[in-house]
Amino acid sequence: RHAPNMGWLTFTFGLERKFKSLCTRLEVVRTHQQQEHNKFLAHFNRRFIIKDGKRNANKKVNGRAPVELYELRSNGSALCTRLVQVKADASQLNSCFCYILNVPLEGADDTDSAIVYVWLGSKSDPEDARLVQQIAEDKFNNPWVSLQVLSEGSEPDNFFWVGLGGRKPYESDADFLNYTRLFRCSNEKGYFTVSEKCT
Repeated sequence: RHAPNMGWLTFTFGLERKFKSLCTRLEVVRTHQQQEHNKFLAHFNRRFIIKDGKRNANKKVNGRAPVELYELRSNGSALCTRLVQVKADASQLNSCFCYILNVPLEGADDTDSAIVYVWLGSKSDPEDARLVQQIAEDKFNNPWVSLQVLSEGSEPDNFFWVGLGGRKPYESDADFLNYTRLFRCSNEKGYFTVSEKCT
């Protein structure tokens, strides 16, 4: 969602021709984040991870890799499951969802030493809980990682104070998932607005 249009133009006027010379049949489909087609998502076997920020940017803060928090989301069907990086803050948690918190260890410059917490909300779906543990095992685990599965309410202090900068109030329900709401995005007034359309 942060990608500039230049990447698409570079592909269209450069790489696409090279691909067409290599492939006899080539169909190019442009897709935007959170609007991916089911055929595209099916290739990832429900392990589609969206990280925040630029790929090659140096993200270290005071010489240390940043803490990363990921939320497991599903839009409408199991196939549309994504693990999306969100701001590493305790207020981002919700009892109805599952999260992965990746906390790099201090002084671990050359290795991927970290504590990886899998946080299972008390009202989360059992299938989501099973899947998020599989993703953590497949994508975040290695011999230098301590992987811990936590249920809501049984977190060690380090989870909040070292990983998320302290305890904060967070949502305990997700009733908004039970309702469909339609919003209209418009620039007709000279500035960008989002307004809810009546049913």
